[in-house]
Amino acid sequence: MNAIFDESGSFNTDVLIMERPSFQSIIADGMVTEEKINEQGQRVKDLIAQMEPNFTPEQKAQIQDLVAEVSVLLTAVAIADRQG
Repeated sequence: MNAIFDESGSFNTDVLIMERPSFQSIIADGMVTEEKINEQGQRVKDLIAQMEPNFTPEQKAQIQDLVAEVSVLLTAVAIADRQG
C-alpha cells in the first residue's frame, strides 16, 4: 500500500484509488452505475461498522471529522468539474 501523501506533501489519492480492487471493479466495464455506487457505499459503511467498536470517543470524533471533510472535498471537486 502506498503512503497517503506523496513526497511533495500532496494527497496520493490517484495511486491509492487506482490500487484498490473496489475501484478497479467499478471501472472494469467503463460504466459507473448507481448499483456500483451503492455497493461501494455499503462497503464503506461495513468498514466503519467493523472498526467503530475499537474507537475511543476521541478517535470516533476524529473519524467523523475526517469523513465529513473528505466528503466536503469530494463534493467540491465534483461541483468544480461540472462548472468546467
